[in-house]
Amino acid sequence: MKRLILAILCVIAATNVFAAELDDASVQLIEDAGVKVYPGAVFINGNQDVGFRFATDKSPDDVRAWYRTQLSAWPLYEEFGGWMLYDGEPGLGMGELMSLNQVSVKENKMLHDWFGVDKALSTEIVIMLPKH
Repeated sequence: MKRLILAILCVIAATNVFAAELDDASVQLIEDAGVKVYPGAVFINGNQDVGFRFATDKSPDDVRAWYRTQLSAWPLYEEFGGWMLYDGEPGLGMGELMSLNQVSVKENKMLHDWFGVDKALSTEIVIMLPKH
């Protein structure tokens, strides 16, 4: 019985580990879009269809400042508590942004509960590339 419980716990723990390696095709897709992944950020999950989610232990302000430098030509959309850089014309609305490449950064203390990552990884970076 103890072995069965141990086996079940191992399966549960294994299925809770989402921080995997980003495959080469996805790395190339992100690079081709002119986007860099924040240094030291951990890939959590995602793909070309739903976007790529990363996490870091750096503050949202530090990560945002880094992306503002990296993507200085991209306008900032900052409404309703969100923060998003996008590859398009300034002043677009949320509906128009959904079809554009974008990077969003926010604090998300639920990453640990949702994906089993270290609790220190509470800044979420999402890279969406619908134009590719």
